[in-house]
Amino acid sequence: MHFFRWSPLGFLPTTLILFALVYGGYVLIAETTNGPGLFEFTETGQALLTRVAWIAFVLSLIFTAGVAFSETGRRLWAAEAADLAAALGQADGGEDALALADGIPDTWRRRYLTAFIIGAVAGLGFNIFMILANGFTLPDYVNSVGLWFLIVSPFLYGIGFRAGVDVARESRTIKALIRNHLSVDLFELDRLQVFGRIGLRAARTWMIMAAIILLFLINPNAPDQLFAADQLGMTIPVVGASIVGGLFLLTSALHPVHLKIRAAKQAELDRVHAQMAEMRDKALAGDADAASALAGYTDYEIWVNNLREWPVSAGITTRFSLYILLPVIPIIGSYVFENLADQFISGGGL
Repeated sequence: MHFFRWSPLGFLPTTLILFALVYGGYVLIAETTNGPGLFEFTETGQALLTRVAWIAFVLSLIFTAGVAFSETGRRLWAAEAADLAAALGQADGGEDALALADGIPDTWRRRYLTAFIIGAVAGLGFNIFMILANGFTLPDYVNSVGLWFLIVSPFLYGIGFRAGVDVARESRTIKALIRNHLSVDLFELDRLQVFGRIGLRAARTWMIMAAIILLFLINPNAPDQLFAADQLGMTIPVVGASIVGGLFLLTSALHPVHLKIRAAKQAELDRVHAQMAEMRDKALAGDADAASALAGYTDYEIWVNNLREWPVSAGITTRFSLYILLPVIPIIGSYVFENLADQFISGGGL
């Protein structure tokens, strides 16, 4: 993550460089050890990416995305801090909102480190399982692409466990800000759309990660068999966890605000109904001023009832609907990648 802070190239070029370094490490190890290599060739000369090379490709994407999303999360808070402070309104709430852009609080750093270490140990455990399950010896494993997995998987698992802590912290923080500092003004509901944007962007991040993980299901060794059925049991639970993480952050930002808006509407309606009850008898008795006031209260009651109770605009709702289509990206991406690889290696047609 410091790599992003130090890089003068901008977010996207830095992300691409990080991916190139991670997957480039696999390519280097695959071609300078006992393999297996990157490609295998069919009887017709078509180049197909080997299964292990495809898995390394997807893991490199997950690794890069996991680090990049941590950086985009920090930038999200920085971009929305001013609007979030304006929505909260109070001095303490505004200061807490602006502090979100400073990064991880010191009180959480130990939990982040602990989660990362637990994940790293799990990553090493994955390598031990691979050695025992496949009957490898440690020298044979290290003198193959197993070396790349041995190096990368502790960081990859560590980032995954760390992401769980990140979800918990962000959810708790946004709920605390809403609970302790948000006061709803029915005439300023547009300010609350910042919570919709925060929730949507958090959900988008996890939906993209779910789409990347779905790449595990692609079968690069059999063009006529798109999905690798044997990896279904491992992939679907992880994809489900990613989607649940995104929805959890989305509801953490939206549902507490929804409850406050609904409570503010009900309190305002109770006040209007009390005023209408006072005017009703006078209006029915023929008091013109009371009748006019009662009509005004009726219009105001309708206006309050029609106010939306969720801090989302039509544009935010539309974008979230489109994010549901993100899982189709792996299918399209796999087709394009395989054909480009075949074109580059063997000169096959697209």
